[in-house]
Amino acid sequence: MGSESGALLMASTLGIFIILSLFAFYLSRMVMLETRNTSFHALDIKTRNLAQSGLEHGLQSFKSSRNPATIQGNFNTGAYSVNFDTLNNEEGTSLPYTHYITLKSTATISEVERNLRLTLSTYPEAFCFSYYGNNSGSSTFNESLGSIVGDMYFNGDVNTSIVSSGTIYNSTGSGGTQLSSAPLFPTLNTDYYDSLLTVTSALPETNGNPDYGVSLDGINDYIVATGYKGITGTAARSIGAWIKTTASGMIVNWGANSPGQRFGIRVNVNQYGNNGALKAEVNSGYTTGTTDLRDGNWHHIVVTAASGISANQFKLYVDGILETVSSSMSRTMNTASSEDVNVGSYTGSNYFFDGDMDKFAIWNNQLSSSEITALYNSGDGLSAASNSGNYNSSSNLVAYWEMDEGSGSSVADSSPNSNTGTLTNGPTWVQISEGNQATSNTTINLPSYTNNEYLNNGDLTLSNVTVNGPGVFVVYGNLTIESNSIIQKNVKVICSGNVTVSNSQIGTSLRTPSLTYSKGITSISGSTIYGLIIAKGNTCTFSSTSMYGAILNSGSTFSLNNTSTVTGSVVSQYSVDIQDANSSITKGSLPPFFNADIGLDPMVVPGSYLEY
Repeated sequence: MGSESGALLMASTLGIFIILSLFAFYLSRMVMLETRNTSFHALDIKTRNLAQSGLEHGLQSFKSSRNPATIQGNFNTGAYSVNFDTLNNEEGTSLPYTHYITLKSTATISEVERNLRLTLSTYPEAFCFSYYGNNSGSSTFNESLGSIVGDMYFNGDVNTSIVSSGTIYNSTGSGGTQLSSAPLFPTLNTDYYDSLLTVTSALPETNGNPDYGVSLDGINDYIVATGYKGITGTAARSIGAWIKTTASGMIVNWGANSPGQRFGIRVNVNQYGNNGALKAEVNSGYTTGTTDLRDGNWHHIVVTAASGISANQFKLYVDGILETVSSSMSRTMNTASSEDVNVGSYTGSNYFFDGDMDKFAIWNNQLSSSEITALYNSGDGLSAASNSGNYNSSSNLVAYWEMDEGSGSSVADSSPNSNTGTLTNGPTWVQISEGNQATSNTTINLPSYTNNEYLNNGDLTLSNVTVNGPGVFVVYGNLTIESNSIIQKNVKVICSGNVTVSNSQIGTSLRTPSLTYSKGITSISGSTIYGLIIAKGNTCTFSSTSMYGAILNSGSTFSLNNTSTVTGSVVSQYSVDIQDANSSITKGSLPPFFNADIGLDPMVVPGSYLEY
């Protein structure tokens, strides 16, 4: 009996041991799995953080460039990829608006992958509404005609039933649903537009008439004023002109090729170094500038000399800026009383100028820096007063060849000295593109212009004209687009004055739009517009016009009449005046303007963040 009890105890003990061993085994396994899960959880957090870093990288990149290009990077033993989809979301479903874009960030570390996405709008929040009125005039919205389809926001009281489909949001709650935190009126960065207008304002002016220049072939063409009268001896002088070239060559040579008489200005030739920079020479002494002028663009050049040319008195200016002051050269200049002035050649024998030249002037004094800046800013190279056509406003002017004849074999001197210049060996006349006051029945191809930029300093009318992009069409003055003119896709129209459009088309679709920026009055009638209109002037008016896209209006008057429709979004600093029952504003898609600076920041669509 005792042995049986001992055996039973031993069996029980062994059973308990086995059970405890199995329990210990499973407990150890659970600890190992938990450690592994904890490790994967930490790795998952790191991967998610990496995906969020990629998302931030994509946001910053798109804000600065609007370029929907793939971005890839590596960080902390992981990799991330940022992709943009301009058509669909992450599931392949079409985006609701053309100005929406899906931003996707995928990150991987080891075997862990995390995916994030956002939806971006290429416009600020105010453009989420069919109509946004900032109401700077503090009026009550009280429209009785027309319709607004889609949500609208108005900063103030609303007394209307004009919204046929959508919610009226406002700042007061009177007549609508109050928004305690309303979107701000968009901030527009105008640096891009202003810089192009500044460049255009410095070009030769049209003054309402076609502008001509003289084209020299660089082989033997030049202009000579024989027996020039105006400056003699060692008197001070200044010489200025507009030039456009891609080669080295002589701009002007004054006097015989003998000591004490020669005074020359050139685009530097190879053997003298500083290739392409402005160079001035007196009696074998010379000084050079710094800007390479051989870029095929118009440049305003001025060289001034004090009486006798003493040190620090010989100065070179390019585009209104002082480039060089002679510091060591001291030469005596003593041109004779009746020496020839050779424009475009070196004593009529070599170093001929190859390019276009316009508005060549000589003064009998050393112009100051401020005077030269005024010449450049006036655009015609003569004087700021000449904006009103007073070419002889300077009492020190002794020769001025405006070169606006456009035909013939001579250039008239509009100074009192009547120093007529003779076109020698066949220089040709060129109508400067910036000088077309009216252009009709033609096609303008922007890619054929430098930097794809058509620049016009002065009022301009386009009548039955097609403008092909991509590129920029800049007018420093008033612009009229009429008579079935077409501004094709990917064209930015930038105007410092009034823009008047009638019976024409701007843009071709929401994905092939154009942009119109006007600092003056904007008036559009009988036309179709695809794109973005930025109206900075006091008045913006649409009549019998169909607009597809976005309008940003800063003026105090914005009106729609005669069955004008806007499909997209209107954002106005003030209220809108809808003047007939058939005019309307309807929420719709906007032109995305990828890879284009429009001065407006994109935004993240609220509620669009997703982890998947």
